[in-house]
Amino acid sequence: MKNLLYIFAIAPLFLFSQVGINTTNPQETLHVEGTLCVTDTSTKTADKILGLDTNGTLTGVVVGKNLELTGNVLSSTATGSAYYFVATISLPGGTSGQDYNNLDLDLLGANTSNTLFRLTDRTAGYDITGIAGGTDGRHIVLFNVSTSNLRIYDQDSRSLDQNRIITLNAGFVNTSGQGTAELVYDGALNRWILIGFRD
Repeated sequence: MKNLLYIFAIAPLFLFSQVGINTTNPQETLHVEGTLCVTDTSTKTADKILGLDTNGTLTGVVVGKNLELTGNVLSSTATGSAYYFVATISLPGGTSGQDYNNLDLDLLGANTSNTLFRLTDRTAGYDITGIAGGTDGRHIVLFNVSTSNLRIYDQDSRSLDQNRIITLNAGFVNTSGQGTAELVYDGALNRWILIGFRD
């Protein structure tokens, strides 16, 4: 009877314990402190991917739209260069000729994967002299949504050297209301190159 009492007292410790490898204080069911190597020689097909949260805990990652996990390969379902992610940038104001020097579209932050930028909320014409955050090969399209005119200046000194735009006409290009400007950043020249303009 005494042995049976010991078994019932000790058994729950093993049934609900956490295992630590290289740690004496496991925080999860299995806690590995150090690097992890998983070798798998099976031919199973993955249907999930894993990532780490801020605490280092493995967690399932949701595969969002435009991505597909098929046959252990994560692929984009977007249709190549014809598919653009879009961001809306508010440029409020009614002062005609307002300058946007070193325009910050957050290209190195929240808008890293966006290509088309809808410029909204202008009630008067405005000027862009440069765009911040250019990296070699970066492709962007500016869409002037408003009916206000947009001017893009060539090599304008009001913006920093690395943010300036080469329009190839030694002055400026401008829309008569809505229009688009397509630019690519040249890392060798440290300039945006205007490659397309539609009025």
